[in-house]
Amino acid sequence: MLDVIANRHSLRTYTDEKIEWKKIKVMLGECMQVSSYKNSNYWEFTVEDKDLLHKLSKLHYRSSHISCSNICIAVLGNRDRFIKVGKWVQGLGSCTQNILLEATNQGLASCLGGVFPKTKRVDYVREVLNILENLVPYALIPLGYSDEEFELVNRFNKYKIHINLYEK
Repeated sequence: MLDVIANRHSLRTYTDEKIEWKKIKVMLGECMQVSSYKNSNYWEFTVEDKDLLHKLSKLHYRSSHISCSNICIAVLGNRDRFIKVGKWVQGLGSCTQNILLEATNQGLASCLGGVFPKTKRVDYVREVLNILENLVPYALIPLGYSDEEFELVNRFNKYKIHINLYEK
């Protein structure tokens, strides 16, 4: 698992190789293992193929790579299942991270595209994907195989760790 965490990084170039549906199911299954407040399981997903990827790539200036991916998972929060204000944001963050880690584990490239809390982005994704009002678009995760090379960077910084009291 530590190798997966260390090797997880954002890639924005994808080959034409198709992703097997079995891998998508495993990713979604892994993210549904996340704890949720009072087991409310407020997550839902849409899995988009090539037809809608071009429209989703217009979300904002840093999302053009979505059109080159093989598939894109939209992570959604179901308002009907929100029990306590704010808890769903943390849960969907964990859920999204599990998808990204499992994608890396399966040899897939991914790049998190933030949607929530930007109102224009939420409204745009809701319109493109025809999402019901009770569902909140939280994130887009384009996926694919990639030939892109990356250099592992050790980001550990001992000055970010504070024991007992915060020290400048």
